[in-house]
Amino acid sequence: MAFSGDLEHLSIIDVIQLLHTSRKSGSLVLTGRKGEISLAFHDGYIVGAKHCDDATRIGSILIDAGVVSPETVDKALAIQASQGNSRKPLVATMVENGLVNRDDAYRGLQALIEMTIVEILTWKKGRFALVMEPVQICDEYRYAPDILQEDLFLPTEHLLMDALRIFDEKCRDGLISEEEEPPSPFDGSDAALSREISVEDLGLDGLDELERKIPDVHTPLRDRPGSVAGIEEALRRGTARLRQVASLPETALILLETLACIFPRTLTLVVRDNELIAERSIGMIAPPDEGPSQIMGFKVPVPAGSFVRSLLDKKRIFYGRAEDPLLHTHLYGAVGAPSHPELFMMPLCVRGKVVSCTYADSGELQPTTVPLVALEVFANQAALALENALLRRQQAGTNP
Repeated sequence: MAFSGDLEHLSIIDVIQLLHTSRKSGSLVLTGRKGEISLAFHDGYIVGAKHCDDATRIGSILIDAGVVSPETVDKALAIQASQGNSRKPLVATMVENGLVNRDDAYRGLQALIEMTIVEILTWKKGRFALVMEPVQICDEYRYAPDILQEDLFLPTEHLLMDALRIFDEKCRDGLISEEEEPPSPFDGSDAALSREISVEDLGLDGLDELERKIPDVHTPLRDRPGSVAGIEEALRRGTARLRQVASLPETALILLETLACIFPRTLTLVVRDNELIAERSIGMIAPPDEGPSQIMGFKVPVPAGSFVRSLLDKKRIFYGRAEDPLLHTHLYGAVGAPSHPELFMMPLCVRGKVVSCTYADSGELQPTTVPLVALEVFANQAALALENALLRRQQAGTNP
């Protein structure tokens, strides 16, 4: 059965992640009011893209970046045309003929993919379908040195994170806006639709039979740990709380409590020079139901060259195994090691500086699937909320 659907029912982020985790190859074709977009997949990695705007092509991107001239692109197009049915993608043709530096070509291709995904994120409606056809990939890509291969076959989740970050920044700066919906053809045109909607229509006729109890919105979702619905609800609550933050401690606490709905153990680490200072935790030294602990105060050194220092320098979330003796000695020596080596770390970056890092692990439970893209978006929202809070305090004449 062909993989196809509607963007209203399955977001492009979910579609890309599904193709990545299932290691699919083919062309994901998306159609909407603005035209047609395609993303090329090879073993789950995005290796090419075709933007709906004819002006957004790899050649124009490389020209705008100043790495090639228009004449060079014309020469590559002529070479490509002469190859007939055996022709390779333009960027491959340019690399193989020495018309562009490989690093510059790969960066240009990554920019094209990110711009294409950002465009799709503005679409509210559209159809998608995976065309199971051979994806044309140059042997140069397959057998490039490891660092270059990594640049081209960039992990799909990293591409999504970068595209979401760019999308959020452009929306914040007013540079792009989501696609406006045309008026529905049914609006006001059918008298039968103008009648009052009854409680039966909405399925509310049995409301009186339900238990009349107001749920505690602060109760962690311990009844469904790791479930998709539980994680989505935790992130929704956390995002709503971020709109009201006024300080770094408050922001860090929201991150801590939100991640505690996903992981059994969470810990806030304050970043100071070459060390991390443990602040509050959940599930580390007391049962999770007791909520955040008192400030713990122990320190974890993060010298240059250490695993944690590299994470902080990259300013990206991380989930996986980390063999760092400093973590085993200073962190796990204080709170105990989890049963499985997988750990999660979410740096909070404000004005280009990492100010805190939220740590989490599975404790004594089995690790579960973690929605890295959604958590990266949540981390970016936290950073923007804190930046806005600091700006408001500065405008009010107080110290941040």
